[in-house]
Amino acid sequence: MAMIACVDMGVLLGGMGRTGHAGDEGAGAAGGGSSVGPVRIESEPPPDRFALGAPCVVPACAPRAEDHAAPCSDGHIRALFSRKSAQREAAIQAILDQARAEGRVMERFMAAIAYDTEQAPRTTNRAQLLELGIVVPAVDAIPAADDEAHRLLWTIIYGLARLGIYLTGTDGLDDRALLGKLCGTVLGDQVADIPPSADMSEFIDLTPMTLASRVGLGDMQGDIDGDTVAAGPDGLSGPLDFDPDEEDDSLGRQGARPASVGQTIGAQVVDRDSMLPKPDRR
Repeated sequence: MAMIACVDMGVLLGGMGRTGHAGDEGAGAAGGGSSVGPVRIESEPPPDRFALGAPCVVPACAPRAEDHAAPCSDGHIRALFSRKSAQREAAIQAILDQARAEGRVMERFMAAIAYDTEQAPRTTNRAQLLELGIVVPAVDAIPAADDEAHRLLWTIIYGLARLGIYLTGTDGLDDRALLGKLCGTVLGDQVADIPPSADMSEFIDLTPMTLASRVGLGDMQGDIDGDTVAAGPDGLSGPLDFDPDEEDDSLGRQGARPASVGQTIGAQVVDRDSMLPKPDRR
């Protein structure tokens, strides 16, 4: 299982540009001159953009987020993230003040890395989800009914996305196998308790039978369990090939099945990755 944190410099720095259309009449329309292509002007994101969690985007074919909502109220979640964000910003500012007092020049981004990797309190994703009201059961308490297991899985998926944590490499695992990994190991790993922010997005790659690592803000911060490989910056790398005759027969058999877009084999959604939440970069 690989965890990758990606810094969104576009959000950190903001965006700007000018709009124009190559077909406009006037200077440059015909007979030479300059031309400006279609450019979207990006305004500064509102300061409360992350107040209720990390914004994400899903395709229309994904299970409805409204049907897999966190049980806690908006007011509770807003207060939770506000408290954690205030504590983090105060600690980052203290690091900057100390550097300035010592005559060192330090960018906020580097101070954020220092806090997130060295000073942030430790927790688990299971505990973070519980703060949203989402109970992650033990493996032996996963619902027996397929529809209930499916609902639990997507509630966890949307809850993680709200925390700024995104899954990838899940196509080789049916709902129950994916829940087993999440509830049994992944969500119990020790992680830094970092509230959702524009500073970073985190990806957990669950591609079966490959190298695993936890990477946070470019810094290794976890255990290697021999299960997965790091994904690309947006967690979009597909599952890697693996030997269906490996010791883990269940994963091998699932990975060896022929797949087509949207095909369902039993409870397994072969093309689940295409429906998973991704960070909203706008």
